[in-house]
Amino acid sequence: MKKLKVLLSFIISCFIFITLFSCKSNIIDNSEINILFTTDVHCGVSDNIGYSALSQYKNELLNNSKKVTLVDCGDAIQGDYIGAVSKGEYIIEIMNSLGYEMMTLGNHEFDYGMDILSQRISEFNGDVLSCNINYVGKNSNKLSSVKPYKIIDYGNAKVGYLGVTTPFTITDSTPANFMEDNEIVYTLGDLTKPEEFYQLIQSNVDELKNSGCSYVVVLGHLGYGSEYKEFSSDEVIKNTKGIDVFLDGHAHKEIPCDYYKNKEDKYIPLCSLETKLKEFGRVTISSDGLIQVGVISNYSNKDSNCDNLLENINTKLEELGNRVLATSNMELSITDNDGIRITRNQETAIGNFVADAYRYAGNATIGFVNGGGIRDKIKSGDLTFKDMMSVNPFGNTICTKEATGSQIADYLEFTSKSTELDYKSGGKPIGENGAFACVSGLKYTIDTSIESSVLIDEKGFFNGVSGKRRVKDILVLEGDTYNPIDLEKKYLVSSINYILTNGGDGASMFMGNEVKTKDIMLDYEAIVNYIVDVLEGDLLSKYGTLEGRITKI
Repeated sequence: MKKLKVLLSFIISCFIFITLFSCKSNIIDNSEINILFTTDVHCGVSDNIGYSALSQYKNELLNNSKKVTLVDCGDAIQGDYIGAVSKGEYIIEIMNSLGYEMMTLGNHEFDYGMDILSQRISEFNGDVLSCNINYVGKNSNKLSSVKPYKIIDYGNAKVGYLGVTTPFTITDSTPANFMEDNEIVYTLGDLTKPEEFYQLIQSNVDELKNSGCSYVVVLGHLGYGSEYKEFSSDEVIKNTKGIDVFLDGHAHKEIPCDYYKNKEDKYIPLCSLETKLKEFGRVTISSDGLIQVGVISNYSNKDSNCDNLLENINTKLEELGNRVLATSNMELSITDNDGIRITRNQETAIGNFVADAYRYAGNATIGFVNGGGIRDKIKSGDLTFKDMMSVNPFGNTICTKEATGSQIADYLEFTSKSTELDYKSGGKPIGENGAFACVSGLKYTIDTSIESSVLIDEKGFFNGVSGKRRVKDILVLEGDTYNPIDLEKKYLVSSINYILTNGGDGASMFMGNEVKTKDIMLDYEAIVNYIVDVLEGDLLSKYGTLEGRITKI
Protein backbone atom coordinates (compact mmCIF):
# COMPACT_ATOMS: atom_id res chain seq x y z
CA MET A 1 0.00 0.00 0.00
CA LYS A 2 2.92 2.33 0.66
CA LYS A 3 4.14 1.86 -2.92
CA LEU A 4 0.62 2.56 -4.17
CA LYS A 5 0.51 5.76 -2.16
CA VAL A 6 3.82 6.96 -3.59
CA LEU A 7 2.73 6.08 -7.13
CA LEU A 8 -0.59 7.85 -6.75
CA SER A 9 1.14 10.93 -5.34
CA PHE A 10 3.58 11.00 -8.25
CA ILE A 11 0.84 10.63 -10.86
CA ILE A 12 -1.36 13.25 -9.23
CA SER A 13 1.55 15.65 -8.77
CA CYS A 14 2.51 15.41 -12.43
CA PHE A 15 -1.08 15.91 -13.51
CA ILE A 16 -1.47 18.93 -11.23
CA PHE A 17 1.71 20.50 -12.55
CA ILE A 18 0.42 20.20 -16.10
CA THR A 19 -3.16 21.30 -15.51
CA LEU A 20 -3.21 23.60 -12.51
CA PHE A 21 -0.23 25.67 -13.47
CA SER A 22 -1.54 26.48 -16.93
CA CYS A 23 -3.35 29.78 -17.23
CA LYS A 24 -6.14 28.74 -19.57
CA SER A 25 -8.00 25.62 -20.59
CA ASN A 26 -9.66 24.93 -23.94
CA ILE A 27 -12.03 22.44 -22.32
CA ILE A 28 -15.21 23.84 -20.80
CA ASP A 29 -16.76 21.56 -18.18
CA ASN A 30 -19.75 23.27 -16.56
CA SER A 31 -20.03 20.50 -13.96
CA GLU A 32 -16.45 20.84 -12.66
CA ILE A 33 -16.20 22.36 -9.19
CA ASN A 34 -13.17 24.54 -8.48
CA ILE A 35 -12.10 25.57 -4.98
CA LEU A 36 -9.38 28.19 -4.68
CA PHE A 37 -7.90 28.62 -1.24
CA THR A 38 -5.41 30.76 0.65
CA THR A 39 -4.00 30.52 4.14
CA ASP A 40 -1.60 32.39 6.41
CA VAL A 41 -1.63 35.44 4.17
CA HIS A 42 -0.67 37.52 7.23
CA CYS A 43 -1.44 40.79 5.42
CA GLY A 44 0.88 39.95 2.52
CA VAL A 45 -1.61 41.51 0.11
CA SER A 46 0.93 42.27 -2.62
CA ASP A 47 3.71 39.90 -1.61
CA ASN A 48 4.79 37.13 -3.94
CA ILE A 49 1.83 36.08 -6.13
CA GLY A 50 -0.47 38.56 -4.36
CA TYR A 51 -4.22 39.05 -4.16
CA SER A 52 -4.36 40.69 -7.58
CA ALA A 53 -3.06 37.59 -9.37
CA LEU A 54 -5.40 35.39 -7.34
CA SER A 55 -8.32 37.59 -8.35
CA GLN A 56 -7.40 37.40 -12.02
CA TYR A 57 -6.92 33.63 -11.86
CA LYS A 58 -10.40 33.33 -10.42
CA ASN A 59 -11.78 35.61 -13.14
CA GLU A 60 -10.26 33.45 -15.87
CA LEU A 61 -11.87 30.34 -14.42
CA LEU A 62 -15.22 32.11 -14.33
CA ASN A 63 -14.76 33.32 -17.89
CA ASN A 64 -14.33 29.68 -18.89
CA SER A 65 -17.68 28.85 -17.26
CA LYS A 66 -16.07 27.14 -14.29
CA LYS A 67 -17.77 26.90 -10.91
CA VAL A 68 -15.44 28.65 -8.47
CA THR A 69 -15.51 29.02 -4.70
CA LEU A 70 -12.82 31.11 -2.97
CA VAL A 71 -11.99 30.31 0.67
CA ASP A 72 -9.35 31.12 3.29
CA CYS A 73 -7.96 28.89 6.04
CA GLY A 74 -7.03 31.54 8.59
CA ASP A 75 -4.45 34.12 9.71
CA ALA A 76 -5.45 36.63 7.05
CA ILE A 77 -6.02 39.90 8.93
CA GLN A 78 -2.87 40.16 11.05
CA GLY A 79 0.86 40.13 10.42
CA ASP A 80 1.96 43.39 8.85
CA TYR A 81 1.53 47.14 8.87
CA ILE A 82 -1.72 47.20 6.87
CA GLY A 83 -3.34 44.91 9.41
CA ALA A 84 -1.93 46.58 12.51
CA VAL A 85 -3.03 50.07 11.49
CA SER A 86 -6.56 49.07 10.45
CA LYS A 87 -7.00 46.16 12.90
CA GLY A 88 -7.67 43.97 9.89
CA GLU A 89 -10.37 46.15 8.35
CA TYR A 90 -8.48 46.78 5.11
CA ILE A 91 -7.84 43.04 4.71
CA ILE A 92 -11.54 42.26 5.02
CA GLU A 93 -12.26 44.97 2.45
CA ILE A 94 -9.85 43.31 0.01
CA MET A 95 -11.24 39.82 0.67
CA ASN A 96 -14.77 41.07 0.04
CA SER A 97 -13.69 42.59 -3.25
CA LEU A 98 -12.27 39.21 -4.34
CA GLY A 99 -15.50 37.44 -3.43
CA TYR A 100 -14.30 35.16 -0.64
CA GLU A 101 -17.25 32.99 0.37
CA MET A 102 -15.76 31.49 3.52
CA MET A 103 -12.89 31.88 5.93
CA THR A 104 -11.75 29.80 8.89
CA LEU A 105 -10.59 31.57 12.03
CA GLY A 106 -6.85 31.22 12.55
CA ASN A 107 -5.18 31.82 15.90
CA HIS A 108 -4.03 35.30 14.89
CA GLU A 109 -7.52 36.45 13.96
CA PHE A 110 -7.96 36.81 17.74
CA ASP A 111 -4.96 39.10 18.28
CA TYR A 112 -6.95 42.34 18.18
CA GLY A 113 -9.42 41.14 20.83
CA MET A 114 -12.96 39.77 20.67
CA ASP A 115 -14.65 43.14 20.10
CA ILE A 116 -12.52 43.89 17.04
CA LEU A 117 -12.83 40.32 15.74
CA SER A 118 -16.61 40.49 16.11
CA GLN A 119 -16.61 43.69 14.06
CA ARG A 120 -14.42 42.17 11.34
CA ILE A 121 -16.71 39.13 11.16
CA SER A 122 -19.73 41.39 10.71
CA GLU A 123 -17.94 43.21 7.86
CA PHE A 124 -17.04 40.02 6.01
CA ASN A 125 -19.47 39.27 3.19
CA GLY A 126 -18.96 35.52 3.43
CA ASP A 127 -19.32 32.99 6.25
CA VAL A 128 -16.80 32.59 9.06
CA LEU A 129 -16.36 28.93 10.02
CA SER A 130 -15.00 27.05 13.02
CA CYS A 131 -16.68 23.98 14.49
CA ASN A 132 -14.69 23.83 17.72
CA ILE A 133 -15.14 27.31 19.21
CA ASN A 134 -17.29 27.22 22.32
CA TYR A 135 -18.45 30.07 24.58
CA VAL A 136 -19.08 29.26 28.24
CA GLY A 137 -19.34 32.77 29.68
CA LYS A 138 -22.28 34.64 31.18
CA ASN A 139 -22.16 37.75 29.01
CA SER A 140 -22.53 38.20 25.26
CA ASN A 141 -20.91 35.70 22.90
CA LYS A 142 -18.93 37.91 20.54
CA LEU A 143 -18.53 34.98 18.13
CA SER A 144 -22.17 33.93 17.94
CA SER A 145 -22.23 34.37 14.16
CA VAL A 146 -19.39 31.88 13.59
CA LYS A 147 -20.74 28.70 11.98
CA PRO A 148 -19.32 25.17 12.13
CA TYR A 149 -19.84 24.57 8.42
CA LYS A 150 -21.47 25.70 5.20
CA ILE A 151 -23.07 23.68 2.42
CA ILE A 152 -23.00 24.79 -1.22
CA ASP A 153 -25.25 23.10 -3.75
CA TYR A 154 -23.50 23.26 -7.12
CA GLY A 155 -26.40 21.62 -8.94
CA ASN A 156 -24.67 18.36 -9.73
CA ALA A 157 -23.30 17.91 -6.20
CA LYS A 158 -23.40 19.35 -2.70
CA VAL A 159 -20.12 20.20 -1.00
CA GLY A 160 -19.87 20.71 2.75
CA TYR A 161 -17.15 23.03 4.03
CA LEU A 162 -16.12 22.45 7.65
CA GLY A 163 -14.00 24.92 9.59
CA VAL A 164 -11.54 23.82 12.30
CA THR A 165 -9.26 26.06 14.41
CA THR A 166 -6.22 24.84 16.33
CA PRO A 167 -6.99 24.16 20.01
CA PHE A 168 -3.64 25.80 20.80
CA THR A 169 -5.15 29.16 19.77
CA ILE A 170 -5.56 30.48 23.31
CA THR A 171 -1.84 30.38 23.98
CA ASP A 172 -0.83 31.02 20.36
CA SER A 173 -2.73 34.32 20.48
CA THR A 174 -3.27 36.50 23.58
CA PRO A 175 -4.93 34.48 26.37
CA ALA A 176 -6.50 37.58 27.95
CA ASN A 177 -8.62 38.01 24.82
CA PHE A 178 -10.43 34.76 25.64
CA MET A 179 -11.26 35.78 29.19
CA GLU A 180 -14.10 37.38 31.14
CA ASP A 181 -13.48 38.27 34.79
CA ASN A 182 -10.06 36.59 34.53
CA GLU A 183 -11.60 33.28 33.46
CA ILE A 184 -11.24 31.59 30.05
CA VAL A 185 -14.72 31.62 28.49
CA TYR A 186 -13.87 30.96 24.83
CA THR A 187 -12.51 27.42 24.43
CA LEU A 188 -11.36 25.44 21.41
CA GLY A 189 -10.77 21.98 22.80
CA ASP A 190 -9.19 20.18 25.72
CA LEU A 191 -5.52 19.59 24.91
CA THR A 192 -5.46 16.54 27.14
CA LYS A 193 -8.34 14.88 25.28
CA PRO A 194 -7.62 14.63 21.55
CA GLU A 195 -10.27 11.93 21.14
CA GLU A 196 -12.95 14.46 22.05
CA PHE A 197 -11.57 16.73 19.34
CA TYR A 198 -11.74 13.96 16.74
CA GLN A 199 -15.27 13.06 17.83
CA LEU A 200 -16.42 16.67 17.46
CA ILE A 201 -15.04 16.86 13.94
CA GLN A 202 -16.52 13.46 13.12
CA SER A 203 -19.99 14.51 14.30
CA ASN A 204 -19.90 17.56 12.02
CA VAL A 205 -18.69 15.48 9.08
CA ASP A 206 -21.55 13.04 9.72
CA GLU A 207 -24.04 15.92 9.76
CA LEU A 208 -22.77 17.11 6.40
CA LYS A 209 -22.97 13.64 4.87
CA ASN A 210 -26.46 13.13 6.28
CA SER A 211 -27.46 16.47 4.73
CA GLY A 212 -26.70 15.07 1.29
CA CYS A 213 -23.16 16.35 0.79
CA SER A 214 -21.28 14.29 -1.77
CA TYR A 215 -17.99 15.80 -0.59
CA VAL A 216 -16.68 17.22 2.67
CA VAL A 217 -13.82 19.73 2.46
CA VAL A 218 -12.14 20.72 5.72
CA LEU A 219 -10.84 24.28 5.95
CA GLY A 220 -8.39 23.79 8.78
CA HIS A 221 -5.99 25.93 10.70
CA LEU A 222 -4.25 23.16 12.62
CA GLY A 223 -0.73 22.67 11.32
CA TYR A 224 0.94 19.60 9.90
CA GLY A 225 3.36 17.20 11.58
CA SER A 226 4.63 16.26 15.03
CA GLU A 227 5.04 19.86 16.20
CA TYR A 228 1.25 20.09 16.44
CA LYS A 229 0.94 16.72 18.17
CA GLU A 230 -2.45 14.99 18.25
CA PHE A 231 -4.17 18.10 16.91
CA SER A 232 -2.39 18.24 13.55
CA SER A 233 -4.26 17.95 10.27
CA ASP A 234 -2.68 14.59 9.46
CA GLU A 235 -3.75 13.16 12.82
CA VAL A 236 -7.31 14.38 12.29
CA ILE A 237 -7.42 12.55 8.96
CA LYS A 238 -6.13 9.36 10.56
CA ASN A 239 -8.76 9.48 13.31
CA THR A 240 -11.87 10.33 11.27
CA LYS A 241 -13.78 9.14 8.23
CA GLY A 242 -15.85 10.92 5.62
CA ILE A 243 -13.49 13.82 4.90
CA ASP A 244 -12.68 14.00 1.18
CA VAL A 245 -10.13 16.86 1.12
CA PHE A 246 -8.24 18.57 3.94
CA LEU A 247 -7.00 22.11 3.25
CA ASP A 248 -4.81 23.31 6.09
CA GLY A 249 -2.91 26.31 7.40
CA HIS A 250 -0.91 27.40 10.46
CA ALA A 251 2.35 25.54 9.76
CA HIS A 252 3.52 27.82 6.90
CA LYS A 253 4.61 24.68 5.03
CA GLU A 254 3.95 23.89 1.39
CA ILE A 255 2.28 20.52 0.92
CA PRO A 256 1.03 20.35 -2.68
CA CYS A 257 -0.67 17.00 -2.09
CA ASP A 258 0.12 14.39 0.55
CA TYR A 259 -2.11 11.39 1.25
CA TYR A 260 -3.05 9.91 4.62
CA LYS A 261 -5.17 6.91 5.46
CA ASN A 262 -8.36 7.66 7.35
CA LYS A 263 -10.15 5.29 9.74
CA GLU A 264 -11.56 3.39 6.76
CA ASP A 265 -8.11 2.94 5.17
CA LYS A 266 -8.98 5.40 2.39
CA TYR A 267 -6.30 7.80 1.20
CA ILE A 268 -7.30 11.43 1.84
CA PRO A 269 -5.44 14.34 0.20
CA LEU A 270 -3.93 17.02 2.43
CA CYS A 271 -2.78 20.35 1.02
CA SER A 272 -1.12 23.25 2.85
CA LEU A 273 0.57 26.49 1.79
CA GLU A 274 3.43 28.73 2.78
CA THR A 275 2.83 32.21 4.16
CA LYS A 276 2.47 35.71 2.67
CA LEU A 277 0.71 34.57 -0.53
CA LYS A 278 3.73 32.81 -1.91
CA GLU A 279 1.10 30.64 -3.59
CA PHE A 280 -2.54 29.68 -3.51
CA GLY A 281 -4.21 26.31 -3.76
CA ARG A 282 -6.72 24.80 -6.14
CA VAL A 283 -9.00 21.80 -5.78
CA THR A 284 -10.98 20.49 -8.73
CA ILE A 285 -13.81 18.00 -8.43
CA SER A 286 -14.83 16.62 -11.82
CA SER A 287 -18.25 15.34 -12.77
CA ASP A 288 -17.02 11.76 -12.38
CA GLY A 289 -15.77 12.41 -8.84
CA LEU A 290 -12.04 12.74 -9.57
CA ILE A 291 -10.46 15.08 -7.02
CA GLN A 292 -7.26 16.92 -7.91
CA VAL A 293 -5.32 19.08 -5.45
CA GLY A 294 -2.34 21.33 -6.01
CA VAL A 295 -0.75 24.76 -5.67
CA ILE A 296 -0.27 27.68 -8.03
CA SER A 297 2.85 29.77 -7.50
CA ASN A 298 3.81 30.83 -11.01
CA TYR A 299 1.03 33.06 -12.31
CA SER A 300 1.64 36.70 -13.13
CA ASN A 301 -1.57 38.09 -14.65
CA LYS A 302 -3.18 40.84 -12.57
CA ASP A 303 -6.71 42.10 -11.96
CA SER A 304 -6.80 45.85 -12.59
CA ASN A 305 -9.77 46.35 -10.26
CA CYS A 306 -7.92 44.69 -7.43
CA ASP A 307 -4.80 46.72 -8.23
CA ASN A 308 -6.83 49.92 -8.01
CA LEU A 309 -8.25 48.96 -4.63
CA LEU A 310 -4.81 48.12 -3.28
CA GLU A 311 -3.46 51.40 -4.62
CA ASN A 312 -6.22 53.36 -2.89
CA ILE A 313 -5.51 51.62 0.41
CA ASN A 314 -1.78 52.15 0.06
CA THR A 315 -2.36 55.85 -0.52
CA LYS A 316 -4.09 56.05 2.85
CA LEU A 317 -1.16 54.33 4.51
CA GLU A 318 1.70 55.94 2.62
CA GLU A 319 2.18 59.16 4.59
CA LEU A 320 2.43 57.44 7.95
CA GLY A 321 4.10 54.30 6.72
CA ASN A 322 6.98 55.95 4.87
CA ARG A 323 8.06 58.31 7.62
CA VAL A 324 11.72 57.52 8.43
CA LEU A 325 12.14 56.69 12.11
CA ALA A 326 15.72 55.47 12.27
CA THR A 327 18.70 54.42 10.16
CA SER A 328 20.57 51.12 10.42
CA ASN A 329 24.03 50.14 9.20
CA MET A 330 23.33 46.37 9.24
CA GLU A 331 20.63 43.94 8.25
CA LEU A 332 19.34 41.62 10.96
CA SER A 333 17.54 38.66 9.41
CA ILE A 334 15.07 36.09 10.71
CA THR A 335 16.45 33.50 8.27
CA ASP A 336 19.80 32.04 7.36
CA ASN A 337 21.44 32.61 3.98
CA ASP A 338 19.29 29.85 2.46
CA GLY A 339 16.06 31.48 3.61
CA ILE A 340 15.41 29.00 6.44
CA ARG A 341 13.85 30.57 9.53
CA ILE A 342 16.13 30.55 12.59
CA THR A 343 14.52 32.76 15.25
CA ARG A 344 12.44 29.96 16.79
CA ASN A 345 15.17 27.46 17.56
CA GLN A 346 18.52 29.17 18.24
CA GLU A 347 20.31 32.39 19.14
CA THR A 348 20.11 35.06 16.45
CA ALA A 349 21.35 38.61 16.12
CA ILE A 350 17.84 39.94 15.65
CA GLY A 351 16.60 37.99 18.68
CA ASN A 352 19.40 39.49 20.79
CA PHE A 353 18.61 42.95 19.45
CA VAL A 354 14.88 42.85 20.21
CA ALA A 355 15.45 41.37 23.67
CA ASP A 356 18.02 44.11 24.37
CA ALA A 357 15.54 46.75 23.23
CA TYR A 358 12.89 45.39 25.58
CA ARG A 359 15.33 45.27 28.50
CA TYR A 360 16.40 48.85 27.82
CA ALA A 361 12.79 50.04 27.58
CA GLY A 362 12.00 48.53 30.98
CA ASN A 363 15.33 49.44 32.60
CA ALA A 364 15.41 45.84 33.77
CA THR A 365 17.95 43.16 34.63
CA ILE A 366 16.54 40.68 32.14
CA GLY A 367 14.72 41.08 28.84
CA PHE A 368 13.25 38.46 26.56
CA VAL A 369 11.08 38.02 23.50
CA ASN A 370 9.48 34.96 21.96
CA GLY A 371 11.12 34.04 18.66
CA GLY A 372 7.72 33.67 17.02
CA GLY A 373 6.99 37.31 17.83
CA ILE A 374 9.79 38.50 15.53
CA ARG A 375 8.12 38.46 12.14
CA ASP A 376 10.46 40.24 9.76
CA LYS A 377 14.03 41.38 9.29
CA ILE A 378 15.51 44.76 10.12
CA LYS A 379 16.97 46.00 6.89
CA SER A 380 20.03 48.11 6.38
CA GLY A 381 19.39 51.78 5.66
CA ASP A 382 16.42 53.98 6.46
CA LEU A 383 13.83 52.35 8.68
CA THR A 384 10.25 53.51 8.46
CA PHE A 385 7.17 53.01 10.62
CA LYS A 386 6.15 50.29 8.21
CA ASP A 387 9.51 48.54 8.60
CA MET A 388 9.28 48.60 12.39
CA MET A 389 5.71 47.38 12.43
CA SER A 390 6.65 44.43 10.25
CA VAL A 391 9.22 43.28 12.83
CA ASN A 392 6.77 43.43 15.75
CA PRO A 393 3.31 43.67 14.14
CA PHE A 394 1.22 42.68 17.15
CA GLY A 395 1.01 46.04 18.94
CA ASN A 396 1.97 44.58 22.34
CA THR A 397 3.14 46.88 25.11
CA ILE A 398 6.33 46.64 27.14
CA CYS A 399 5.89 46.04 30.86
CA THR A 400 8.02 44.84 33.76
CA LYS A 401 7.51 42.29 36.53
CA GLU A 402 9.65 40.78 39.23
CA ALA A 403 10.18 37.05 38.71
CA THR A 404 12.06 34.51 40.77
CA GLY A 405 15.03 32.66 39.36
CA SER A 406 12.92 29.53 39.57
CA GLN A 407 10.19 31.06 37.39
CA ILE A 408 12.77 32.20 34.85
CA ALA A 409 14.25 28.69 34.78
CA ASP A 410 10.76 27.29 34.21
CA TYR A 411 10.22 29.75 31.36
CA LEU A 412 13.45 28.75 29.62
CA GLU A 413 12.63 25.07 30.09
CA PHE A 414 9.15 25.57 28.68
CA THR A 415 10.29 27.57 25.67
CA SER A 416 13.09 25.10 24.85
CA LYS A 417 10.93 21.98 24.92
CA SER A 418 11.05 21.48 21.14
CA THR A 419 14.63 22.61 20.48
CA GLU A 420 16.94 20.25 18.59
CA LEU A 421 20.69 20.38 18.14
CA ASP A 422 20.43 21.19 14.43
CA TYR A 423 18.03 23.87 13.29
CA LYS A 424 17.31 22.50 9.81
CA SER A 425 16.94 19.26 7.89
CA GLY A 426 16.16 18.70 4.25
CA GLY A 427 15.90 22.42 3.56
CA LYS A 428 13.29 22.95 6.30
CA PRO A 429 13.53 24.30 9.87
CA ILE A 430 13.23 21.73 12.65
CA GLY A 431 12.82 21.95 16.41
CA GLU A 432 10.86 25.16 16.11
CA ASN A 433 8.78 26.70 18.85
CA GLY A 434 7.15 30.11 18.54
CA ALA A 435 7.70 30.58 22.29
CA PHE A 436 11.49 30.07 21.97
CA ALA A 437 13.17 32.54 24.34
CA CYS A 438 15.51 35.13 22.83
CA VAL A 439 17.17 36.75 25.84
CA SER A 440 19.00 39.81 27.11
CA GLY A 441 20.96 39.82 30.37
CA LEU A 442 20.93 36.03 30.37
CA LYS A 443 22.92 33.10 29.08
CA TYR A 444 21.78 29.50 29.12
CA THR A 445 22.52 26.05 27.69
CA ILE A 446 20.05 23.59 26.18
CA ASP A 447 21.03 19.93 26.44
CA THR A 448 19.13 18.53 23.46
CA SER A 449 20.06 14.96 24.42
CA ILE A 450 17.58 15.21 27.30
CA GLU A 451 13.97 14.70 26.29
CA SER A 452 11.68 17.47 27.48
CA SER A 453 9.54 16.63 30.50
CA VAL A 454 7.55 19.86 30.47
CA LEU A 455 3.90 19.41 31.39
CA ILE A 456 1.06 21.46 29.93
CA ASP A 457 -2.55 21.60 31.07
CA GLU A 458 -5.69 21.07 29.01
CA LYS A 459 -5.58 24.65 27.68
CA GLY A 460 -1.90 24.56 26.70
CA PHE A 461 -0.46 26.43 29.68
CA PHE A 462 2.77 25.45 31.44
CA ASN A 463 2.03 23.04 34.28
CA GLY A 464 5.43 22.06 35.63
CA VAL A 465 8.42 19.84 34.85
CA SER A 466 8.17 16.15 35.66
CA GLY A 467 11.73 14.98 35.08
CA LYS A 468 15.27 16.00 34.28
CA ARG A 469 15.70 19.51 32.91
CA ARG A 470 17.34 20.15 29.57
CA VAL A 471 18.12 23.83 30.34
CA LYS A 472 21.18 24.33 32.55
CA ASP A 473 24.04 26.74 33.31
CA ILE A 474 21.69 29.74 33.48
CA LEU A 475 23.68 32.93 34.04
CA VAL A 476 22.42 36.44 34.82
CA LEU A 477 24.31 39.58 33.82
CA GLU A 478 24.88 41.65 36.96
CA GLY A 479 27.02 44.67 36.27
CA ASP A 480 29.65 43.46 33.84
CA THR A 481 29.68 39.87 35.09
CA TYR A 482 27.51 36.84 34.38
CA ASN A 483 26.68 35.01 37.61
CA PRO A 484 24.77 31.77 38.19
CA ILE A 485 21.07 32.39 38.59
CA ASP A 486 19.69 32.33 42.15
CA LEU A 487 16.44 30.35 42.04
CA GLU A 488 15.12 32.12 45.16
CA LYS A 489 16.08 35.64 44.15
CA LYS A 490 13.70 38.03 42.40
CA TYR A 491 14.87 39.70 39.17
CA LEU A 492 13.25 42.59 37.30
CA VAL A 493 12.16 41.27 33.92
CA SER A 494 11.05 43.36 30.93
CA SER A 495 9.08 41.94 28.04
CA ILE A 496 5.76 42.32 26.28
CA ASN A 497 2.42 42.06 28.07
CA TYR A 498 1.62 39.12 25.78
CA ILE A 499 4.11 37.00 27.75
CA LEU A 500 4.37 38.55 31.20
CA THR A 501 0.71 39.36 31.81
CA ASN A 502 -1.38 37.42 29.34
CA GLY A 503 0.40 34.07 29.41
CA GLY A 504 1.08 34.13 25.69
CA ASP A 505 2.40 30.90 24.17
CA GLY A 506 1.24 29.20 27.38
CA ALA A 507 3.87 30.90 29.57
CA SER A 508 1.68 30.99 32.67
CA MET A 509 4.52 31.14 35.21
CA PHE A 510 4.54 34.98 35.29
CA MET A 511 0.81 35.70 35.15
CA GLY A 512 0.28 35.99 38.90
CA ASN A 513 3.27 38.24 39.48
CA GLU A 514 2.71 41.89 40.32
CA VAL A 515 3.23 44.33 37.45
CA LYS A 516 5.94 46.82 38.37
CA THR A 517 5.63 49.07 35.33
CA LYS A 518 2.67 48.83 32.96
CA ASP A 519 2.31 49.91 29.32
CA ILE A 520 5.74 51.50 29.04
CA MET A 521 5.55 51.75 25.26
CA LEU A 522 4.55 49.72 22.22
CA ASP A 523 6.90 46.95 21.12
CA TYR A 524 7.95 48.65 17.87
CA GLU A 525 8.58 51.91 19.77
CA ALA A 526 11.03 50.06 22.00
CA ILE A 527 12.93 48.92 18.92
CA VAL A 528 13.01 52.41 17.42
CA ASN A 529 14.12 54.08 20.65
CA TYR A 530 16.88 51.55 21.15
CA ILE A 531 18.25 52.05 17.65
CA VAL A 532 18.11 55.84 17.91
CA ASP A 533 18.97 56.54 21.55
CA VAL A 534 21.41 53.75 22.34
CA LEU A 535 22.89 52.41 19.13
CA GLU A 536 22.60 55.56 17.00
CA GLY A 537 22.05 53.29 14.03
CA ASP A 538 25.19 51.26 14.66
CA LEU A 539 23.91 47.68 14.76
CA LEU A 540 27.09 46.24 13.33
CA SER A 541 29.32 46.91 16.34
CA LYS A 542 27.10 45.02 18.78
CA TYR A 543 25.32 42.48 16.58
CA GLY A 544 27.91 41.70 13.93
CA THR A 545 28.72 38.48 15.81
CA LEU A 546 26.70 36.37 18.22
CA GLU A 547 27.53 36.57 21.92
CA GLY A 548 26.85 32.97 22.93
CA ARG A 549 23.76 33.81 24.92
CA ILE A 550 22.19 30.47 23.97
CA THR A 551 24.27 27.32 23.66
CA LYS A 552 22.96 24.01 22.34
CA ILE A 553 24.69 20.73 23.08
